[in-house]
Amino acid sequence: MKIRALLITTFIAHGSIAYAAIEEDFRCLTSSGKKSISLEFRQIGDAKVKWSMGYVLYKGSKQAIPIVLHKSEVTDQPPDRPWEFEDTWVEVVGGKVAGSYTVSHQGANITSFTYKSAKEGKEVSFAQDLDHTGERACKW
Repeated sequence: MKIRALLITTFIAHGSIAYAAIEEDFRCLTSSGKKSISLEFRQIGDAKVKWSMGYVLYKGSKQAIPIVLHKSEVTDQPPDRPWEFEDTWVEVVGGKVAGSYTVSHQGANITSFTYKSAKEGKEVSFAQDLDHTGERACKW
């Protein structure tokens, strides 16, 4: 019994240390147009080891879609301001790339967010939806 308690304590301690480096950010976004689409975009990563992953969760869906950071490019390096980046995330469904999300951001601001379907090539643009942003998740 003592060994089991020691193992559990060790796993919890090491898990806490490992978790401390992981950062998480989420955004609530809604498309414009006739039929609006809302989604939660969540990024999880560790900048120290250059690891990122995430998911999108569409409003009304109970299953998140995993996304993987494909590339990140600096698009502007203004002096005395945060750099601007363009990140491309690929959506993986059933083991295949189903689409991509292109996110332009500067500091904490998303300046552009677009989804492109791999099958149809259709693009949908989204904007941040601050009205539905909760403390830890989107409030749909």
